[in-house]
Amino acid sequence: MRLLLDTCAMIALAEGNLPTAAAAALESAEKAVVSAVVPWELGIKVKIGKLILAEPPLIWVRSLSVAYQLDPVIEALDAPLLCAAAELPLLHRDPFDRILVATALAHHLTILTSDRIIPEYPGIETVW
Repeated sequence: MRLLLDTCAMIALAEGNLPTAAAAALESAEKAVVSAVVPWELGIKVKIGKLILAEPPLIWVRSLSVAYQLDPVIEALDAPLLCAAAELPLLHRDPFDRILVATALAHHLTILTSDRIIPEYPGIETVW
């Protein structure tokens, strides 16, 4: 399995709170990647006071990625990917999650997430 971790998965991983099935999927994954939207979303959460991190979001994500052998996302946030996210059905209004869904579809990735709307997208597989 090839996994794409969303922001909540990264936070749970850092806190040691991944559910058993999610931790097992990550441990056995052929590859696990993190999207550029994760540090962006974390930065916004920190800025508005919803989250406190010990390090700036980009450093925090990089440190966690090294510790757990996570790769940066395969594709940059380019116009085709962002347009694909915009063209998705309006199941989810969160632009970060829409980008994750478009990325997963483009690269045949399973999303590691606790989000309950993401699995409703056609062609999307999730673990959590």
